[in-house]
Formats: sequence, structure tokens, C-alpha cells
Amino acid sequence: MTTKSVDALLKEKKIFQVVNPKLVQARPEMPVQSVIQIMQEKQSGYAVIAESNRVVGIFTERDVVMKVLNKDVDLNSPVSEFMTPDPFVLTPQDSVGAAMDLMGDKRFYHVPLVNDNGELVGILSVRTLIRFLAAFYPTEVYNLPPVPGQIMETPEGG
Repeated sequence: MTTKSVDALLKEKKIFQVVNPKLVQARPEMPVQSVIQIMQEKQSGYAVIAESNRVVGIFTERDVVMKVLNKDVDLNSPVSEFMTPDPFVLTPQDSVGAAMDLMGDKRFYHVPLVNDNGELVGILSVRTLIRFLAAFYPTEVYNLPPVPGQIMETPEGG
């Protein structure tokens, strides 16, 4: 029996096999205040901005911090004025490895997922990827010391 490397598994595993069903979305004409409220209620760091089930933008915690907080903005303005327009998207058929590359290179925490017709079908978050990766190394992850490089003086419980 051959064992596949993690790299090979990441290239084979598809996003739809690991994705979380949670999806927070809003329309571009919604007031930014309403979208922030939805994000708070859903305990979400993002809202995908969609029109007719097509992704037109994404509004994230970073957008709130950089474009809304401590700025002289009308909170009744449409979220389209503050969102990141035309975000990168992936499909559920893309590999987990491709998603990790995109999210790592661009420093994205959330990437909208679209089907072959370009319709919004989900979201992939860094949190989902971290949980997925932790499953590859459960013993190593769970046994990490709280401080990297820490060496215990005595055995646990001793």
C-alpha cells in the first residue's frame, strides 16, 4: 500500500469536499450599516455582495476598518461604495491546494465560490482550511506546546 503525500492529497481534494455551508450575503444597494449588522448577527467576518446570484464584490472586516471606522461616511450609503469589487473567485471543483495558494499569495481570508455558470454557491474561509489541515496532523497539532520551542522540565502530570 502506498501512502500519498500531503501535497498530493491537497492537489486531489476538491473544495466542495471541505467547504462549510455557511454563506453570508447582501445586495450592493443595501446600506453599509445594514450589512455590518448582518455580519454581526451572523458572527461573520465577511458578506459576499451579490446581484442576481452573481458575485459583484465582497465586504469584509478589513473594509469596515479601513473604509468605514473613524471616517466621515454616511452609514446609509450603499455597501457597493465600500466593498472590494470583483473579488477573486473559485469553484467547488478547484483543488484545496489551489485555494491555499490563492489565499496565501493574496492574503485573503474568504473567497466566494461560483458554479460553472458564474452563480454564487458558497464561500471558502481560512478557518475551514485550517480545520481541514489540522485533520492531516491531529497528533502534531494537538500536542504543540503553548509556546513554540518550549521544552518541558518534567513529564506531563509529574
